[in-house]
Amino acid sequence: MEAFVNERKVKVNAGIGRWTSVAGLVILVAGLVVSLRSPSLAWVSMLSLLLGFLSSVVGAYYANHWTRTPRADQLLDQALKGISNQYHMYHYLLPVRHVMLGPAGLFLFRTYLHEGPIIYDGKKWRQKLSLSRVLGFSGQDSLADPVRDALYDEKRFRNWLAARMPEEGIPEIASFIVFVRDGAELDVAETPVPVLQAKQLKGTVRRVDRDRADPLQEDELYEVERAMLGPKIDEL
Repeated sequence: MEAFVNERKVKVNAGIGRWTSVAGLVILVAGLVVSLRSPSLAWVSMLSLLLGFLSSVVGAYYANHWTRTPRADQLLDQALKGISNQYHMYHYLLPVRHVMLGPAGLFLFRTYLHEGPIIYDGKKWRQKLSLSRVLGFSGQDSLADPVRDALYDEKRFRNWLAARMPEEGIPEIASFIVFVRDGAELDVAETPVPVLQAKQLKGTVRRVDRDRADPLQEDELYEVERAMLGPKIDEL
């Protein structure tokens, strides 16, 4: 498998994570200094506390997704190491963050960095609460409804691609929800979109590839790739 990453986006977002974290600390310290030197300016201290807290939460989110390594894209690549080089993975280059194209069609991966027990009983998704999650310092996305979000991604991506190529040329699209960190412990009821740990991903993709009755040929793959990437295709 060959992987292509939007390095500029990674660099920009990692920078946002670093600078917002630093800014949050600076604002909190400034508020403390003001409160000690000028007690009458308590409103400045409170405003600094609020701004510092918000900056820290934003910084934690960006740090978890973009600064901390391995990132989601790197973990996906590790999980799929050994897949045929006919497969191309595109990270942060398309409307869906992680898209793979190969003989079996298109694969869309909605990744989650959550760790610990993840439970879905057929009605509701749950994760054990912690103080860092409640305060927003864990940097994790809200679980909400991963299946709904994955299906929305698939619909949005299909519509986006249909505007760039004939609908009959769009290959089969398979969506997956992937908890990419080893610390995730899944207890999930059956869902219309497969929910996997990273270690299950390669075997699942290989089964889909093996079961595809009419794999895409090289010229068909190129047409889909050209529709997705446009002029960028020559830069990769």
